[in-house]
Amino acid sequence: MWRVVGQDRAVAALQRGLAEGKLAHAYLFVGPPRVGKGTLARELAQALNCQGGDPPCQECSQCRRIAAGIHADVQVVSVETGGDGGPFDFAQGRPHKDISIEQIREIERAVSLRPFEGRCRVIIIDPADALNEEAQNAFLKTLEEPPPNVVFVLVTTRPQALRATIHSRCQRVELAPLPLPQVEAALREGWQATPGQAHLLARLSRGCLGWAIAALQDEKVLRARREELTRIRNLAAGGIQERFTDASKTAKRFQGERAAVLAVLDLWREWWRDVLLMAAGCEESVTNVDLGDILRGDAARYDVAGVTRFLRSLAACKRYLEENVNARLALEVLMLELPAPRSA
Repeated sequence: MWRVVGQDRAVAALQRGLAEGKLAHAYLFVGPPRVGKGTLARELAQALNCQGGDPPCQECSQCRRIAAGIHADVQVVSVETGGDGGPFDFAQGRPHKDISIEQIREIERAVSLRPFEGRCRVIIIDPADALNEEAQNAFLKTLEEPPPNVVFVLVTTRPQALRATIHSRCQRVELAPLPLPQVEAALREGWQATPGQAHLLARLSRGCLGWAIAALQDEKVLRARREELTRIRNLAAGGIQERFTDASKTAKRFQGERAAVLAVLDLWREWWRDVLLMAAGCEESVTNVDLGDILRGDAARYDVAGVTRFLRSLAACKRYLEENVNARLALEVLMLELPAPRSA
């Protein structure tokens, strides 16, 4: 039984490959943060090693050991870090270093051995976009000559960070955000959220059930979100020196927590988009439904043209950061475009 929620097309493609014995030797799971990529990767590993009649059965010893993360033949390769991006974790707050060539060499040694306790060895690389240039080059050699009884699953939110030659050797599987009613229903039925909690978290989740579950289970997630929104609102009302200081701190953070910073920019975009929606009288369409009074105040305080310009600059800044343009320069330019209150 596949437990990943709402990814029927991706599951059907994998089931078809299992039934026909035509699974790829490498997959690239692509989608936004916490949409279910990691869950699907683990369940593929279960299906490949399941001893039940309808894999993944979730009940046999192989499925249980993989779910518990103690199966000798299922390895998750990630960044080596003692922390994450903090409680504000829209993007599965990422790390302080890349996946290194040494880690890839460890994979090469592991896949050269026969499976120890299952039928198939599964290597999950999450996040694959953290592979540095040396690691990508080394991993490409393994993909070109895949060993038998090994399946690689690369998990990423940024497929553009991977070389085209890696793309060409993987079967791509897209995971899309869920419709918000489906997130809401899943939270109520599977995680016993109240109707109010389910409605709010579904709206804030961007269709990513994993984030909604994390926010339901850990109050720090929503608290950090509010703190981040307070910060951007204070910056808009503050002076240029305060903005540039913030840009410098954010650029430094970007060096080690790239995905977390990009997630913050997404949060800013949603806030200012909501300000425009409020100004246009479209309150029913806002994302931050729990902060309606503050949004109404900002809609009255800021000029629509200024907010629109900032949103364009925000999109450009995110694109520049993803393309590895100087982070401090990109963020300083963004700070110059922050809308000023009408009273200023």
